Amino acid sequence: MLPWTSTTPWLWLPSTTPTFTERHSTGRIVLFRKTFTPSTPLEKALIHVSADTRYILFLNGRRLLFGPAKSYLDEWNHETIDIAPFLRQETNVLAAKVLRYSPAKEGNMGMARGPIGGFILHDTTDSLGISTVSGSGWKCVPDDSVRIKPSAEWNRALGPPFMQINEEVSGDVEVGNWLDADYDDAAWFDAERATVKTPMLPILEPWRLVPRSIPLFPEAEGRFCGVIKPEPSHDQPDWEDLILNDGIVEIPTDTTATVILENEELITAFLEFKFKGGAGSTITIRCAECFEYPPPNGNPNPFARNKGDRADTNGILVGPEDTYTINSNSTEEEGVYEPYWFRTFRYIQLSVRTSSTPLKLTGISYRRTHYPLNISTTLPLLTLPSLETRKWKISLSTLLNCMQETFTDCPFYEQNQFAFDSRLQMLYSYQLSSDDRLARKTINEFHASRRQSDGLVETHFPTPFPGINIPVFSLSWVLMVYDWVMYATAADTHEGKRFVKKFLGGIDGVLNYFDSAIQMSGIGEGMVGRFDESSDDVWPFVDWTAEWSSLGPGGDFKGLAVPPAYRRTGIASYNSLFYAYALQKAADVNEFVGRPGIADEYRERARRVNDAVTRHCLRTDSNGQEALLDGPDSPISEKSQHVAVLSVLSGAVTGSRAMTLLRQALHPSTNSGYVKCSYAHSFYILEAAAMVGVYDGLRDVLLRPWSDMVNMNLTTWAESAAMPRSDCHGWSCVPIYDAVVDVVGVRPVAPGYRRVRFEPRVGIWGESGEAVVNVGVGGEARAVRVSWGDGVVRVSLGFEGEVEVPVPRDRREGVGEVQYKVKKMRKGEMLTLPMQV
Repeated sequence: MLPWTSTTPWLWLPSTTPTFTERHSTGRIVLFRKTFTPSTPLEKALIHVSADTRYILFLNGRRLLFGPAKSYLDEWNHETIDIAPFLRQETNVLAAKVLRYSPAKEGNMGMARGPIGGFILHDTTDSLGISTVSGSGWKCVPDDSVRIKPSAEWNRALGPPFMQINEEVSGDVEVGNWLDADYDDAAWFDAERATVKTPMLPILEPWRLVPRSIPLFPEAEGRFCGVIKPEPSHDQPDWEDLILNDGIVEIPTDTTATVILENEELITAFLEFKFKGGAGSTITIRCAECFEYPPPNGNPNPFARNKGDRADTNGILVGPEDTYTINSNSTEEEGVYEPYWFRTFRYIQLSVRTSSTPLKLTGISYRRTHYPLNISTTLPLLTLPSLETRKWKISLSTLLNCMQETFTDCPFYEQNQFAFDSRLQMLYSYQLSSDDRLARKTINEFHASRRQSDGLVETHFPTPFPGINIPVFSLSWVLMVYDWVMYATAADTHEGKRFVKKFLGGIDGVLNYFDSAIQMSGIGEGMVGRFDESSDDVWPFVDWTAEWSSLGPGGDFKGLAVPPAYRRTGIASYNSLFYAYALQKAADVNEFVGRPGIADEYRERARRVNDAVTRHCLRTDSNGQEALLDGPDSPISEKSQHVAVLSVLSGAVTGSRAMTLLRQALHPSTNSGYVKCSYAHSFYILEAAAMVGVYDGLRDVLLRPWSDMVNMNLTTWAESAAMPRSDCHGWSCVPIYDAVVDVVGVRPVAPGYRRVRFEPRVGIWGESGEAVVNVGVGGEARAVRVSWGDGVVRVSLGFEGEVEVPVPRDRREGVGEVQYKVKKMRKGEMLTLPMQV
């Protein structure tokens, strides 16, 4: 029997009706509806549904779900839902609002799409007559009321126009009441089959449909908490009553009114506005992360924004806008406007201009949405120092905002899944929950994005078009696979190893790209040299730092975030050291799946690269202090924390030399000559500091940027101190990892989390407390319980396993490498250690 994906066709507008026009060139909304009457009551009625590019599904006016989950054409998701609870034993209306992005325009850079549009729905009961087969009665019509604003109208001062999600809506041509059973759709088109198949040719449809691999998303209702700067100012009580108590704000005829609504924290949510009357009135909605000021000295760099205290409301709100014009025949019947896609905001500025009829605003609310991560890790928030509690809560908010249908770099500006960002976000989520479904989806997606020309994965993916590539980001994909091996409790099973093995060819391709870039002679011999820039598709990005923030010739952004050493010679120590670091992790992966020969080869390649870096770039300054410089031709003043950190993680420097070099790069008394790591690279700082034994003495210094952000009243973590464009960036959730791995002291040291290393520093948080930490992903939730008090720390496992603990020693710096002993523990057995302060 053929699968339903082979027998149920896709439907779309008739071929004589163009999807895109001059006015609707970027995206177009198409409405679908089907009326039907069940012959008998059904206890269960599963349907499968998908569309290109997005859909919102309704039944009898009820919003059921939105999708499909973002992915790529060969893994195009369909959702499954049981509609039986919502059916009536009378006429029902099943409807979909489909947003189709142009395959020829940039549109939304985080959403793939096929060459044709389509909507597909399959009734598994085969009794309701609602599957999208030819002649099934599905009707469709373009929604001419909504114009998706093209990139030409994007404010470039906000940075690149990654998303075209903002709307200009005309109520005069809006299709009203189309979700109702008695709506007359006789003038609509009969939906026609959408296909690229041709008789006698082996052509498949563009979409290879697969079941959605991540859960459906909740939409939790919420309210704004405050009103700022209303004009007229005497309307403040009315606005407050509206958002808090469902009151009414009435705006007279021929009036312009403005107001700013504040939310307690920055969130991702669907907005909803309700109104009565106001014929011809225009409502403009500007979403913003914070108030800010014009850039000093007219700085043209859109990433270098002038932000300060995020609770300071004296600046201006900067952000994209949606515009809704109410029908010129609007009555006292309540109308609703809801932008199609979710918005990201902490503040919303409303500007209302009425015409000849007063407008009553009867409701403004939102429904928060993000990945439904089941967080099982708990900290003693009531007894933690207040700063630690704030950092934890802000980190959770940030991470959830950046977990959507993909891992998202920043939900406000881009909503793209970048490999570097995603590796870190996965690790943060692993500390919180056993749910690895989004992580596995992401690993698969980057694997699918491999470029045939050079073996690299796409820098961000899914995407409708090939993009500029940051080669070192491909190494982060290699690290994702390694992390999954270490954290996934199923890794050491047949299925787990099969999952890992399918990525080995891709890992080899990424690493071979870097091997092919090794300098064979001359300056920097043996180091990774200039990436292939012959096709102008390479950005040798390292990090957002103030020192590396100059645009290239002609304002080329590919000059941003690049060390001067690379600009001069094409050789940067960072690239070689990150490559060596990834080689060693890839060696561990290969050894795990039974390829010791490849593992040995990778380790030998890492050793040679490390040797080349230290040979060419390790220098001694006039004070006799060693430093590893940014490149082989760098003056002694050209050094960065990035290189120092990676020299430790890659093993280029070890032992006391590594400790001295890293401490010099990080300690405030000696780091003034170093380019500082951004928030994103701080994860690697903490890992290196813990590895060589300088963490304890430097923790307050290393985490000061997060204390500073708390003091600046951020509710989510910013992208970068030097480039603070985004106020919500998933890569900055370092405090999650620090709390679990460095303070509670729990990390995996064997594949599949078979062995737990327990090295607590809970004395940082006070004399007593208890934390429960999730350990392992991809299976049943497992936990380690850690409690402390009376000078001791106790750990118990919720499963049978091995625990590795440090041999007691003087923990001051410079006392030598930590030694560990291993103990097998039964479920519930308790181990007691002296508490270190």
